[in-house]
Amino acid sequence: MLPSLIKRTGWLFCCLFPFVCQAQFPAITVEGFFLRDSVEIGQSVKYVLLSRHAPQAEVVFPDTSAGFSPFEVVRKDFYPTRTVQGISTDSTLYTLRTFSLKPVQTLQLTAQLFHNGDTLHLTTARDTVFLIQNVALVKDPLPLQSTTHLQPVPEQFNYLYWLMGAVAAAILIGGVWGLFGKGINLRYKLYVLQKDQAQFQSRFQTSKERFLRGKTLDQLERAIILWKNYLTKLEDTAINSFTTKEIVSYYEEDERVSNALKVCDRAIYGNIISENESEETDSLNQLADFAANRYVLIRDSLRHVANTR
Repeated sequence: MLPSLIKRTGWLFCCLFPFVCQAQFPAITVEGFFLRDSVEIGQSVKYVLLSRHAPQAEVVFPDTSAGFSPFEVVRKDFYPTRTVQGISTDSTLYTLRTFSLKPVQTLQLTAQLFHNGDTLHLTTARDTVFLIQNVALVKDPLPLQSTTHLQPVPEQFNYLYWLMGAVAAAILIGGVWGLFGKGINLRYKLYVLQKDQAQFQSRFQTSKERFLRGKTLDQLERAIILWKNYLTKLEDTAINSFTTKEIVSYYEEDERVSNALKVCDRAIYGNIISENESEETDSLNQLADFAANRYVLIRDSLRHVANTR
């Protein structure tokens, strides 16, 4: 008798338990549906999730991290709750897309109802969309080749990139030259001056030594020509075309230049050389010293200009 009573009581509890649980929550309905019945691969499709419930109920719709397979969530749009005649309506619009090749694709979502500390999961009915087949199936597909030979492709000259590179390089070089061009030019001139001075002194000394050894006027004349050519480049003036008188006048009657050139002219044009060549040697030394002094003067002037910029 007792076991039979227990069975009847248990059966009655099981039958009434769902109604007791539903009575703990306010009335609510949840539905979800697509706004069209067909879709292409990668094309967006709208899905509406709708809930109608009592105003005191709190319904939470799934966010974008929930399972939407085989669809991907592109966007989620909320709409404010509307309450009419004691019934509140919540709605959310999901923008989905699919890359699945299944001809028929379904979606079913689950919302949550929170009430008095309890949670109720509410699942929508399944809704279906059909995949639009844009490519017909090939009955007899061509066999795939396991290996292929690479075909040579002629290289094309990228005029645009080269032009952009040339313009960028021109702008860079122009900017550097605008900032440092004058300083670079002055330092280059100083380098050339130093190189020319060293070369002149070496060649002038060689001509003087040959003159002393051979006592020939050709070497003396060669030394004078070297001196004039060097000063022509140093002064940037055609001194090598000047006469002795014009050279002395150009250097403001400098005694060293005047006396040295007169001795050398007398030896070259008058064929008169002193017995021990001391006068000619001293004259050549004076001309070399004078050229060195002019070099130092011009060099220091350029350095001063470079330092003041």
